[in-house]
Amino acid sequence: MGMPITIDVRDTGADAGVLDAIFADLRFVDALFSPFKEDSVVSRINAGQPSTDIASPAVAEVLELCRRYERDTNGHFSAWRKGRLDPSGLVKGWALARAVATLDANGYDDYFVDGAGDVFARGRPSAGERWRVGIRHPVERDKVARVVLATDLAVATSGTYEKGGHIYDPLSGEPVSSWLSLTVLGPSILESDVFATAAFAMGLAGLEFIEARDGYEAYAIDPDLRAHRTSGFDAYCEPPGS
Repeated sequence: MGMPITIDVRDTGADAGVLDAIFADLRFVDALFSPFKEDSVVSRINAGQPSTDIASPAVAEVLELCRRYERDTNGHFSAWRKGRLDPSGLVKGWALARAVATLDANGYDDYFVDGAGDVFARGRPSAGERWRVGIRHPVERDKVARVVLATDLAVATSGTYEKGGHIYDPLSGEPVSSWLSLTVLGPSILESDVFATAAFAMGLAGLEFIEARDGYEAYAIDPDLRAHRTSGFDAYCEPPGS
């Protein structure tokens, strides 16, 4: 879908064939779900065209997950807008989760997966170190707001600083302006990505939504550049200014 994907495996003797398989799967996901490709399942569904792929296990899984997270977020995450299907907000995290599952299945213990700034970090980059994930400052592009020290952790951010006000509250249909960015940390890249989008769409109530979810933390920056966080967020980070 036009986004860069990076995988950094630090295990000794990593097999390039495993990475080739992962990137082949990412291309498969892109071909199936991209709303920018006329022959994708998503485009054919929206055009009212029949497709045998609609009943495929991958499509069924994604649509069921979209329904599940729409329920779990009280409608603040939705893949259906104005009668059209666009599961992009879920597919990225789902595709990255598939990559993580493949790396785990092949016995890799130390790696980093980055999909357009949403990441999952497993293990450590080297002995005694932890993966360092910067949360980008929404205004000062050469700075980071905080640095997350990640081990077996996903970090996903939703924001308006790249594409402008493109995040809408599905319930009201209006763009959300409560935050410039909102980052979610947690054990699952899929859920961290979905929850970041949903919590952003919730506006000021988004941090309360994350606070109530076991294993997840959030950090948000408002239009006045004030930082807000859930109660356990700082435990994952370098102290500010370090």
